[in-house]
Amino acid sequence: MIAKTFQELIVWQKSRDLIFDTFQVSKSIKDFSFKDQLNRASLSISNNIAEGFGRNSKKEFRRFLNIALGSAYEVHSMLIIFKDIKLIANDISEKAILLIKEVIRLLIGLISKITI
Repeated sequence: MIAKTFQELIVWQKSRDLIFDTFQVSKSIKDFSFKDQLNRASLSISNNIAEGFGRNSKKEFRRFLNIALGSAYEVHSMLIIFKDIKLIANDISEKAILLIKEVIRLLIGLISKITI
């Protein structure tokens, strides 16, 4: 199936779900800069998928997917570190970590399928 809108992409749907998880995670973080960085990076994933899709160019779509992938790795890193330094609870972070791993896997898979 070829997606007609970015909303049909499973990776965008999962990255949207991730936003809800990271916003929940960030509620327990008191440091504004950490909270803001986590939320901005999380939003960046879905927004870059959408922006790349809207460029109507395989090359541009792939470029924006790679940007989204970088943001996904950033979110993954922050979740691990925040859990390690006890800024967030293990049970809350584990759900978000599992989802970010899935988003990363989906992004890598989609990037590999786009031939330029």
